Order: sequence, then structure tokens, then C-alpha cells
Amino acid sequence: MKELKILVKPTLLIIALGELGTALLEAVARTDLFEVIHVGSRSLSKAQERANNAIIGAGIEGFFPNIKAIKLDINAKESAKTLREINPDYIFSAPSLMPWWKLDDSVSDLPFASFTALHLSLMVKCRDLIERANIGAFWIGASYPDVINAVLNRDGFGPDCGIGNIQEPIPKIQCRVATRMDCQPQDVLIRMVSQHAFEYYVLNNAQSDTLPPYLLKASVGEHDVTDIAEDILRDSFPFPYDLHFNRVTASAGLNALSALTSKSSSSIHLPGIGKRIGGYPVKASRSGVKIDLPPVWSMQQAVAVNEASLAWDGIESVEADGTITFTEETQSGLFNLLGKQIETLSISNVSEQAKLLLSVL
Repeated sequence: MKELKILVKPTLLIIALGELGTALLEAVARTDLFEVIHVGSRSLSKAQERANNAIIGAGIEGFFPNIKAIKLDINAKESAKTLREINPDYIFSAPSLMPWWKLDDSVSDLPFASFTALHLSLMVKCRDLIERANIGAFWIGASYPDVINAVLNRDGFGPDCGIGNIQEPIPKIQCRVATRMDCQPQDVLIRMVSQHAFEYYVLNNAQSDTLPPYLLKASVGEHDVTDIAEDILRDSFPFPYDLHFNRVTASAGLNALSALTSKSSSSIHLPGIGKRIGGYPVKASRSGVKIDLPPVWSMQQAVAVNEASLAWDGIESVEADGTITFTEETQSGLFNLLGKQIETLSISNVSEQAKLLLSVL
């Protein structure tokens, strides 16, 4: 990606004001990262109310961001013109027809990938809108980015990166390694490769003896403490997988935006980078994102680890054209739920599959 030529502070557009989009708005409003934050929703009144909520909360804390509510329906043809007029430097989108936290307990046993169409269908519409607008914004796609970003990019145009799962277990490791090593958590350097499913086995009420495939390297100064970090990964860590979780993911989003808007490079972790499955350690700045693996890991090794982890989400493979093939477990679960055999998901059948899911959920 070309370096963004930003003479003043950049502008941000948040598309879709679900729980994650709203949480990110509240977080970024309490910073000085952006000149203007545009809040887009098909309901202008909803956008204005949430913008005002952020303005008040941020103002109490001493920040007075310029937040503008706009009507932006990703289904409407005229939205491309609106997007061109706004011409944001960064776009954050996390749309879903039904987010994970709204799913009924009756389908909780189905693999996570069973519901991918509910996220991909709207991300396709976001992609089409951004492509029609023909703007040069950096696009952060946050709807199941470890897989969906790769699907979109392998089919054509897609997000530059995502945010989320790979970043979220890292503070657990840093804090507990710091306790054992009698140092500050900030002094614990973590480099990790992992895919979406990994987090749920690390931030978990029970001790996890078996984890999805991953790579991990931890150090404190010149000391390699990877063995300690490996042990800590498996410690129980009770965690609320409910609405509060969106605030954690918003922090991951803010971490990414802080790096991506900076002229100098920062070492962070990001998922959904271009056509690649899963998450990686990266160097990020306004110049873009560059995967930054330790010398002991090859790119081929890192890619293989993340692709091997797909099965833990219920995906057998993601083909070169972006077609998802589900595991037998996912296929069986979808058949029991929908009464129809479904083996794959692609851009061509995503709308139909999303409608089928919505009809029974």
C-alpha cells in the first residue's frame, strides 16, 4: 500500500453501528488520532444519537472530537457518491446480519464457521460500495477478519487488514509472565502467529491442555521466556464472552488505528492481512502493514499454522478463489439446522445461505 499523504490529522469513517462499531467510536473519541470521525448508519437518527453519546462522554474526559453523523446505507446506490464526498482516509467496518452474541443457545454447539454467511454477506456489500466509490482509503474489516478478509481479497478487492483475536490473549501472557519474572508487563515482548479459534482456548475458564495450532516466542530483554509463556497459555483465565467482549475488541481496534495512523512504525499483531488466513506479528504505520516474523519462523510455516487452525472453527479449507469448504462436522450441523446439504460458501451463494440461516435463527 502507498503511504497516505496526510497533511493534517486523518479522517475515519465507521460503517455500521453495532456493538463493536459503537464501542470503537467511544474508544477513538477519547483520543486525538483523527481530524474528523464520520459515523455512518442507514438510520441517521441512530448515528446522531451514538455520535452525541460519544461527544458527551469524551468531553467529560477532556476530549472534544469532531464527530459527524451521516446516513449511509450500504445497500443504496447513492451511498457511493456519499462515500466519495466524505473521502475518508480510514474505514472501519464490522457489519453482521446477526452477531455471535445474539445467537441462541440452541445453536451453540455448531462450529463458529456455520454462521460465516451472516457476516460475509454484508462485508461483500461493503466491498462493493467501497469499490464503486473508488477511493484510496485504508480499509479495516473487522467481521471475522481471519477468514472473511482472505475470502474477499482472493475473490478480488478486500480489506487491508482486520483487528481482534490475535491481539487479545497477549496481555494475559504479558501480565502473568511479568509476575513470574518480577518485571513490568510492558517489558515482555510477545511474537505470535494464530488464527481466530486460538483465543477461545486461551481465554477460558478451564485449563486448556490442547490448543489450536500456533507459533509463540516470548522474551524479556535478552532472556527467552517462551517456555514460561507456553505454560501460561494453558492456565485458566475466566472470561465473559458476552457484550462486554466488544469493548476488548474495540481496544484491539484502537491499538491498530494508533499504529496505522502513525508516521513511525509500531510492532503489533493483526489478523486478516490481504489474502492470508489468520493473524501475524506486523510492523504497522501510515505506510501500511508488513508481516514481521522472527527469523526462526518462515512465512510458509506461519501460513501453514494458521490454515491448519481453520478446522477448529469448522472450515476444511479456503480455496485460491475464496471458496470456503466446511468440515464434515459443520456440514452435519448445517444439515440438522437447515434441512439442506451445504458443503461450501462463496461470494456467489452467500446471500442465499445467509437468508436460510436467518429463516431458522
